[in-house]
Amino acid sequence: MRFPGFEGEYRSYSFEDIFLFSTGKNIKQSEASPEFETPCVRYGELYHLYNEVINEVINKTNLDKSELVFSKGNEILLPSAGEDPLDIGSASALTIEGVAIGRTINILRPMNINVYSHTYASYYINQKLKKKISTLAKGVSISNVYNSDLRTLEIVLPSFSEQQKIAKFLSLLNIRITTQSKIIEGLKLLKNTASESVFAQQFRFKDSNGNYFSDWETRELGKVLDYEQPTNYLVSNTEYDDNFEIPVVTAGKTFILGYTNEIEGVFEKKRLPVIIFDDFTTASQYVEFQFKAKSSAMKILNGKDGNNIKFIYEAMQMINYKIGGHGRHWISVFSELKIPFPALGEQTKIANFLTSIDEKIKVEMTLLQQYENQKKYFLQNMFV
Repeated sequence: MRFPGFEGEYRSYSFEDIFLFSTGKNIKQSEASPEFETPCVRYGELYHLYNEVINEVINKTNLDKSELVFSKGNEILLPSAGEDPLDIGSASALTIEGVAIGRTINILRPMNINVYSHTYASYYINQKLKKKISTLAKGVSISNVYNSDLRTLEIVLPSFSEQQKIAKFLSLLNIRITTQSKIIEGLKLLKNTASESVFAQQFRFKDSNGNYFSDWETRELGKVLDYEQPTNYLVSNTEYDDNFEIPVVTAGKTFILGYTNEIEGVFEKKRLPVIIFDDFTTASQYVEFQFKAKSSAMKILNGKDGNNIKFIYEAMQMINYKIGGHGRHWISVFSELKIPFPALGEQTKIANFLTSIDEKIKVEMTLLQQYENQKKYFLQNMFV
């Protein structure tokens, strides 16, 4: 896949023919903070805080500048150590001048101008060379790749102008993904803030006559929930596939794992929605579809006495419950927890309100997945 107007063969270059190699200087974790003065990048941050392009940095340091190595804004950074060899192949193009670069970072700079775009090269390394770099790693518990190892690699490049075009396109797509992620983070914050206000009764709903509902009453969860243990409707690892029809929910991660065509024992819709409660993490998930359970390490919580199960789920999310890490303690501990309950009408309004935010989050997450799939597609087709 190429942009219109570009022709000619790509050319292969050895790393040692186009890069100058160096390393950074030590910046300890305690010596880096957003509150300090001099912008800096530490090697561990390349795994968790940054992607293929670094346009802004998070941390700063107060170390003496004479002890530091600073960027010129044309660097490619690769961590030289990590627990997972694949992490070492995570390249980031640093586009900012004057950033202190920490130790345990391999620094690649251009030997000559207009041979490669460091942004393009960063995308290329992550897409085409990551596994190759991991094979160069040495060590047991900690893997290391040094500049001397990187010199042996090769990179395939189109013309400099075509590299710039591709890099700009991918960077714009990255910006869109980052923006979309921030939209989702904002909605999740809104959901948390709204939940706190609702369950603290700082924000109340009114009935159809414009009057507040009756005062909330404290009840034990065991009085408003029944639970059952999955038995005959379990599904084995060989019985599900994304091309099947019935959703499968797994314990341990509480998400839809896949789909199955095995219909025996599937819940009937009249028994839904329910709450999936996980034995191992004490996490819970609200579900509204027909499904089969994958593991017996789950409990299925059903509402009773006409209470709104979605409201109960949201109330459970607000409880800082400590039950020893196992849902099997539900009878002795969890069921005895007390939470305030409003009238059913207000329960329903609260549930619908919070669900509307959940639905918006789902829409935005679907968009994010589409952008990420687009990026993956272009990365797979734009590099030789």
